[in-house]
Amino acid sequence: MQYIFNVKEGIHKYIKLGRHYSFPPPPTKRCHNPRCNKMVHFRKHGFYERYYYSTEYKGKIVIRRYICPLCGCTISYIPHFCLPGFINAVKHIFEYIYNSFYREGSINSVIEQLNLKYDLQFSRQILYYYRKKFIKNIDTIQNGIRQIIKGVKLPDKTLEDVEKARNVLAIVISEYLDIHLFSQKYYQATTKTFLATTKSTN
Repeated sequence: MQYIFNVKEGIHKYIKLGRHYSFPPPPTKRCHNPRCNKMVHFRKHGFYERYYYSTEYKGKIVIRRYICPLCGCTISYIPHFCLPGFINAVKHIFEYIYNSFYREGSINSVIEQLNLKYDLQFSRQILYYYRKKFIKNIDTIQNGIRQIIKGVKLPDKTLEDVEKARNVLAIVISEYLDIHLFSQKYYQATTKTFLATTKSTN
């Protein structure tokens, strides 16, 4: 189980302090393990490292972990600039996807311009991977957006998924100047990221 928390001090302070960063205290909540499901006070359970790739930092970062004292299930606290399950920074993932839909010129030119702007090495393959997942998840994403943007007017159901995705990206940009806030609220509402693999309904 993962929770996204806000790092008010910014990524550089988080990286510098590492394990000495002032992480959120262990939560008191109902355990997410259905076989346990008890109200417990989680305990600190060390750290682990994961890779993070952005214009500000490229390398490993530490993740704080807590454990249920009854069943041993753990919770990881992920900083808001990360997207659970993905190495690349959420702000870059979203911007590359957005620009792949709203672009002048080829996909390759978009990648080259953004890579130069942010000193990154996104490939055509990775951008298409993100773009494809966003399109595939578009119905699920719209359901999540309904929960966090009250009264939102979503694309017509008759549109192709590609057009829905294009319109949804514009909605998110217009509603959230900080994409981290969208990512965090979406995850809190759905317990998934907007690029999470969704189960087929067939």
